[in-house]
Amino acid sequence: MITVVLGLQFGDEGKGKITDFLTSHYQVAVRFSGGNNAGHTVVVDGKKYKFRLISSGSLQSETVILGNGMVIEPFALLEEIDTLRESKGKAKIRISKMAHVVTPMHKFLDVKEEEVRGKLSLGTTAQGIGPTYEDKYARTGIRMADLLDPEIIRQKIETIYMMKQSLLADSEFADSKRREQIVRDLFEAGKKLEPYLEYTEVTLRRLYDSGKSIIFEGAQATMLDIDFGMYPFVTSSNAVAGAISTGAGFPFRKVDYVLGVAKAYMSKVGAGPFPTEMLGKEADDLRELAGEYGTATGRPRRVGWLDLPMLKYTTALNDVDGIALTRLDTLGDLDRIKVCTSYRRDGKELDYIPRSFKDMEGLDLVYTEFDSWGKIDHEIIKQDKYQALPQNLRNYISLIEKELGIPVDVLSLGEGRENTLIRDKSRLKDQY
Repeated sequence: MITVVLGLQFGDEGKGKITDFLTSHYQVAVRFSGGNNAGHTVVVDGKKYKFRLISSGSLQSETVILGNGMVIEPFALLEEIDTLRESKGKAKIRISKMAHVVTPMHKFLDVKEEEVRGKLSLGTTAQGIGPTYEDKYARTGIRMADLLDPEIIRQKIETIYMMKQSLLADSEFADSKRREQIVRDLFEAGKKLEPYLEYTEVTLRRLYDSGKSIIFEGAQATMLDIDFGMYPFVTSSNAVAGAISTGAGFPFRKVDYVLGVAKAYMSKVGAGPFPTEMLGKEADDLRELAGEYGTATGRPRRVGWLDLPMLKYTTALNDVDGIALTRLDTLGDLDRIKVCTSYRRDGKELDYIPRSFKDMEGLDLVYTEFDSWGKIDHEIIKQDKYQALPQNLRNYISLIEKELGIPVDVLSLGEGRENTLIRDKSRLKDQY
């Protein structure tokens, strides 16, 4: 069984929780894009585990793979490996030799580039992700395999410095001694990480050929995809399901099931268009109720109502088989609940999602309202009784399924693994 789990909105949909829940039935968990700007939180027996680089599936799977499409901050990765060991996770960690490396210089450049953008600033997490991908595509980037050779590290650090000197001129990195320290630090990290380094596309092929079940965990989400998201307010990599081919070297045609994760409302970190955004006290109340603050940064997230036109776009783009709907317990605490069902301009319904500043002008949103469903009895979850859920909640889910033409297969009704309900286990193929 080969499954892809990915976000369908602006990120923070709860992919980590869903991936962790499913991986008791998968032997291999794979990350194929992004870096430590993508924080995933998993709650097990009341204890929170926060991962930024290692897959959320690492707590239950046999093997964890960090693919070539990722950009990796080696010092942060070493800390996460320690955290995984402390959590008694037994997964073997395999890191692509071709994944690119985030350095302290890249983090500084992330901040400086935001200053240069001015009004077009993106609201990045300042983790150096964008500048690292810039170097990757400029063919000057440092790869994980390079960390085993200090001379190669030195050459590439100096090349990056020369190419970005206008932004680095007044920084600590203008000092050659500081750059040499980066070389030494990266080489030391490389020696510690060497046992984990492999050509992971070969590893994946061997695991697949031996019959292992594999789950791919997406980072960020479709509306943050560099090509198909709300450009330029996006991440620097592809966050769609097909990116497993370029980000992990695994053929997409071998995927059995694509599970798209959507929050029952929406949230967003950073700037850019957000059609269903809530403002004022309404937004503050939901943000506090849901604890909508970034896993990686602690920044308050923007929040809004569920956007079905956007979900139609992202489910089609990713060829989604089923939806995992999260935060239904939180949404049920609101007095009234709204869902955006269409975008209109000049009275005509749009059959596309505007993704440019001009296209967003004059946009009217049509909403459907629901009564609250209140608190959810967790005994229902333990008994897997979908029909025993509140009628208002089932009406809400029915509208989503009708509009999307895709079933809601997984319901998340609380933070912990145990607060997850699978409606029809046969839909998840032979894993259940």
